[in-house]
Amino acid sequence: MKEKIQLCRPAAAAFLTMMAMALTSSTLSFFLEPVCRELGISRGSFSLIFSLMTIAGALTNPVLGQRAGRKGVRGILLVCGVWGCGSLLLFSAARQLWMVYAAGFLMGLFGTNCVALCANVMVQKAYDPGRAASILGLVMAGSGVGGMIFNILIPGVMAAAGWRSAMVVMAVVWMGLLLLGAILLGREKPAEQHTAAAGIGLGMTRAEALKRAKLYLLILIIVIITAACGVQQQQPSLLASYGFENSRVSLLLSAQTAVLALGKIGQGMLYGRLGVRRGGCMTLLIFAAAFGALLIPELVYPGLVLMAIGLGIYTTLLPLVTRQLFGTREYGAIWGLLATCGSLGTIVANPLWGSVYDLWGSYAPAMIVCAVLLVGAAFVLNKLLKELR
Repeated sequence: MKEKIQLCRPAAAAFLTMMAMALTSSTLSFFLEPVCRELGISRGSFSLIFSLMTIAGALTNPVLGQRAGRKGVRGILLVCGVWGCGSLLLFSAARQLWMVYAAGFLMGLFGTNCVALCANVMVQKAYDPGRAASILGLVMAGSGVGGMIFNILIPGVMAAAGWRSAMVVMAVVWMGLLLLGAILLGREKPAEQHTAAAGIGLGMTRAEALKRAKLYLLILIIVIITAACGVQQQQPSLLASYGFENSRVSLLLSAQTAVLALGKIGQGMLYGRLGVRRGGCMTLLIFAAAFGALLIPELVYPGLVLMAIGLGIYTTLLPLVTRQLFGTREYGAIWGLLATCGSLGTIVANPLWGSVYDLWGSYAPAMIVCAVLLVGAAFVLNKLLKELR
């Protein structure tokens, strides 16, 4: 029994970590309208905060990935909890645009991308390949569960006490979840004590991976997916443009995050049953179809369901593809590099999503481009993984 509990602790800690991630990956988008209105800024200007967060994450991810792989993630979780809380409190006190940007940059240093990296490395280090797919799906569902809860809680606090008070609540919840995750994880074994059963010591080093063309093809896929995921921050505005009221938008996005949570679990099972290649190509095509559906107001509801599946690809499919292509010998270092490259897609896409709406009064041009690129990404992924057979 004690061994079973010990086996579950990394998964439970990673689940709480992913719940915290929902605060900055989805719930933060509810602040777009009130912050823009109070500070008198455009949507494109506010959306730049997400790019600043990813730029900051791109600076720290390679170092944190290498450290997480070698020495563990507990210390990183503690730093992320305290640092992120302070950054969100700074955001709550913002009176000018530069303060919003400063808070976003600081949050990005030890924020969304960093905690996602920690959760991923926890799973890859603790579990063998046979378990990793299903457990990763369960763990990554934490962001969906968190989003489902916080997308109701935070807008409710915002309506009752204003966006500044809601941001303070976010700060407290962020720190609580990450500190609890660090406590639950407990003392970690050094990397050299992990057994070959979990894949440690098998595969390429980062230096070896950098010499392979498949690394750069995978980077291309990651950039496309992260750019497409930028639509998540714009969904409240998209639904508002279709005439949905704020209360209804909140309920719809909470329902979507519930589907996202279930979808990640389903994706883990799908990849375990059909394999990463076939299952991955299928989910990429579903993601592309989601953009097509959301172009039509009458198909908003099925579009949101399909979008929930697509938004889970980055945290469920791509870590498994990385492990399958490069192994786990230096998984943390390689994934940290890939996460940094993926940030490029987010850095470019987030202000573009907001600017497209500001210029054309519609998200349609960006959504069409994303659908086409995702279909192309499915073909590239199929070729990459087919060569391993």
